[in-house]
Amino acid sequence: MTQAGLQLGAQHIRAVVVAGWPRRRVQVVEVSFDPEQPDEAIANLGALLGKPTSIAVAVDLQLLRIKRVTLPALPAAERRNILQLEPERFFAVRGEEMVSAVRAEDGLVFAAPAAALTRWVTAIERIAPVSLVEPTPFALARALASARRAGGGAGTDPLVLFDGQDAGIAVAEIRDSHVTRARRLFGSVAQIAAALAADGFARDGAAPVYLDPWSDERCADLASLCPGVPLEPVPGIGRPSSGRGVPGQFAAAYGAALGGEHPPPVAETLVSQAHGAAIRRRHLRSVGGAAVACVVALVFAASSLDNRRDREIDSLNAATAALTARAAPALAIQTELQSLSRRASAVREIEAERPDPLRALRALSASLPAGAFARQVRGAGADWQADGYAPNASAVLGALGTGAEFRDVHFLAATNRAQIANHQYESFALAFRYAPAP
Repeated sequence: MTQAGLQLGAQHIRAVVVAGWPRRRVQVVEVSFDPEQPDEAIANLGALLGKPTSIAVAVDLQLLRIKRVTLPALPAAERRNILQLEPERFFAVRGEEMVSAVRAEDGLVFAAPAAALTRWVTAIERIAPVSLVEPTPFALARALASARRAGGGAGTDPLVLFDGQDAGIAVAEIRDSHVTRARRLFGSVAQIAAALAADGFARDGAAPVYLDPWSDERCADLASLCPGVPLEPVPGIGRPSSGRGVPGQFAAAYGAALGGEHPPPVAETLVSQAHGAAIRRRHLRSVGGAAVACVVALVFAASSLDNRRDREIDSLNAATAALTARAAPALAIQTELQSLSRRASAVREIEAERPDPLRALRALSASLPAGAFARQVRGAGADWQADGYAPNASAVLGALGTGAEFRDVHFLAATNRAQIANHQYESFALAFRYAPAP
């Protein structure tokens, strides 16, 4: 955005154009100005300013009425309505509509003729919309506060003399970035000095006195206005030589530009009711347009994301198909390896469950009691049968039954006695499960 600030004076318009972010560029312009015939000066100014986004205006005190009034403790907007309802009670006017800048915390009021204000604003809005109109001391106080925050060396609580030449001298006192007193003065330098002293505007030397605009000749003429305190030019803002600072004579216009970015409440400005309604409509249109643009951008972004996602999915599918074709032989080998691995695992499990016949026979031989012998042994997996003779068949059953490797030992048939050589034997037919220890 490009923000312009104007300072309307009795003889000149000073303008500051602020553009760029975050490193701002500043352009300053000054043209002659006739408050009664503003069109020519504004046309010349428009040719120099270009096309700013909006314009904020500071009006010099020589073009305003200043008065301290006593009003009820009401909000600033209500106090302003009181002044606009009966301006004759507060200002030396008759049948003339006034636009007042009112603050809720004190009775200092700045007012401008509505007709003149409309004439100036209408002319300026041929360049760009006017977002703010305020008294020049307010804009200057804002600029000096900005200079102090930036370390520009601006003095605190200054007294500012606005030299309007033949239009008179105006004075404003600024304390803590707040305009506390202001007055327009006419007459000779001695008369103005006496009026300043009578109103308590005398300086003790601790706070600066600025002369705006600065002139060595006028400084010498006006030195007696504040005895003992030298007049100083309004300090510049930033570094004017670098192209990003503002010379002191344009400080008020720069302060107006800063105020246009974050306007104060309407009641504290010189914005008329009709102008305020137009500003609100422009703001609503701007916000509405920004909202619509935001929605459209979101729709396009969502559509773009969907299209991008679809393209990425298609790309991934194509890459997957290509990799699958290239990996098909390896996948076939992998499948075959997995099948062989499963078969080998099954064989190992079967072999683990199937005991070694030799081990079973060796365990049976070791477990038979003395004198017993097996004449026939059969096995199927873990299940075994043994037929034979022993002096005592029950001893064979007991011997195998106590062994840890034999389970479920039992007779398959009744025992019979038999004569073998000169010895008596009993036949046995046993069944058992052989489970060797791991």
